[in-house]
Amino acid sequence: MVAIEQPSRKREKAIPARRPRVAAAVREKMIVAEAIQFFAEEGFDGQIRTLAERIGITHSILFRHFPSKEALIERVYQDVYVRRMRPEWTALLRDRSLPLQARLFAFYREYTDAIFHHDWIRIFMFAGLKGVSINAPYLALLRETVLHPICAELRAASNCTSPDAPFSDAEMERAWGLHGRVFYLAIRKFIYGLDIPKNLDETLSDAVAIFVGGATHADMDLSVMPRKIRAAEPPADEAPQPARRRMPPEERERLIVDGAVKFFAEHGMDGQMRELAKRLGVTHPLLYRYFPVKEALIERVYEEVYVNRWKAEWEELLHDRSQPLQTRLTAFYLQYAEVIDRPEWIRIFVFAGLRGVDICKRYLDLVRCRVIEPVARELRLHRGGNAQIDARDIEIAWGLHGQIVYLSIRQWVYGVSINGPRDPLIAAAVAATVKGIALHR
Repeated sequence: MVAIEQPSRKREKAIPARRPRVAAAVREKMIVAEAIQFFAEEGFDGQIRTLAERIGITHSILFRHFPSKEALIERVYQDVYVRRMRPEWTALLRDRSLPLQARLFAFYREYTDAIFHHDWIRIFMFAGLKGVSINAPYLALLRETVLHPICAELRAASNCTSPDAPFSDAEMERAWGLHGRVFYLAIRKFIYGLDIPKNLDETLSDAVAIFVGGATHADMDLSVMPRKIRAAEPPADEAPQPARRRMPPEERERLIVDGAVKFFAEHGMDGQMRELAKRLGVTHPLLYRYFPVKEALIERVYEEVYVNRWKAEWEELLHDRSQPLQTRLTAFYLQYAEVIDRPEWIRIFVFAGLRGVDICKRYLDLVRCRVIEPVARELRLHRGGNAQIDARDIEIAWGLHGQIVYLSIRQWVYGVSINGPRDPLIAAAVAATVKGIALHR
């Protein structure tokens, strides 16, 4: 039997379903929304091509909407920062039909609702660390719409005889101090991963009451207690000169650790070991001979920058009740600031928090146990309570600590100089807290 050949059938080529056409305005909003999440997670070193892949569009389509990375960052700034600032906040701060304390509390309650978000805080800190032009314009807006009104209203509440005079450094730092206390709550939560109160009303109320009560303290004399002058810090990108002679192992290890401190302060924990070796003038295998994994080098940097700079006498000082509380707290925070107020200390710590490196949690556990809890106890006793502290006392102590640490964050993360020498500002912050806490029972 002869097989009958069947007529051949051409295979029909599968035609992919066409994606529905997305309106340009809708696609642009989609790009911005994803970019906000992308920058909050990855920082500003993330590649635009990677962002396009996450969105599911081509690189060229993304650039059709935003022709440069800078244009996209500017749009993110407008959406996340400028549009969340409310014009009515300034009016609220200036509304003298309400007591100043009530106005400040109402403002910060609304302000924290607006900015205490993962994207807001993380993008802001990434921008500061990488020098992206978000911090400077936002802080200028903050000064104009929030800090200046606070200064003016504090003058009015104090019956100042020269209400129209330019604000002094001391007045501006008072306002920054309150703002720093509040903002450090967000840093603790979104950068360091610590728990903060779920309901901030009590914490904000205490911060404002202590601020208003302590603000009647005598004006800060910024000419006293001048800050010690340290040798100028070398530029962050200045690499150590490679040694031509054969180094002893301990000397070579010291060279690596010192170089790593500068490297991580500049690039964060994403910096590549190969790049570090190049900057140090050593081979990659030689670097790994001393530190076989990156985590080992990070651990050594943690020991060097944080653990080894901790001073046991600080705890003795805080517990020494033979001295007045204000004297003890001032002495401690002046010494503590001398250790932490350095670019490598602050920048590595914030970088570590953003990347979830556990040095932040370990160090802050130490701070809570050896600083925050003792300070909370001493402040409670000072205002007439017993030695049994609670969560509210802890938050008050964190507030003072945050205000002082925020001085360094402003300088080494945001690149914003503080108003005047550091040490008098610390002394004034402690004095205002001790006075404010005595009035706030």
